[in-house]
Amino acid sequence: MDVTTHKIYDRLPAWLFSALVVAAILWLTLAREPLPRNSLPLIPGFDKLGHACMFGGLYFALAFDSRLHYRKRGKKNPRRGAARRALLLAGICIAFGGLIELLQEWTGQGRSADWLDFAADAAGVLLSAAVTPWVLRRLGPGAPTR
Repeated sequence: MDVTTHKIYDRLPAWLFSALVVAAILWLTLAREPLPRNSLPLIPGFDKLGHACMFGGLYFALAFDSRLHYRKRGKKNPRRGAARRALLLAGICIAFGGLIELLQEWTGQGRSADWLDFAADAAGVLLSAAVTPWVLRRLGPGAPTR
């Protein structure tokens, strides 16, 4: 990662990426018609893939912002306590997925709770938790400069 990219990271609020992802998830999961209708046939299981990507993306955003926060505070080793942080972030993301399903049922927006959606949310989080550390070590804040 080059020095210019690090300067951009330094100017961003450490919570910005996560806030944008949370806002997108809330819109896509709680709005009555979040996307325009189209005449394309739905691919079986596409909804579950979307849930896995949304909540995997949420985990990535939280991990990215956490690492950015550590970098801004001058921490030299963001890996210290990384397993504990990863478990905490994964738990937060999975709990958020469950809360979204409950809110879909309770808000009366014509959407209902689907526990297979919740399972897809959790699967996306777990997959992201496995891949994110590798990605952040190579590309994220705190990665070695070239």
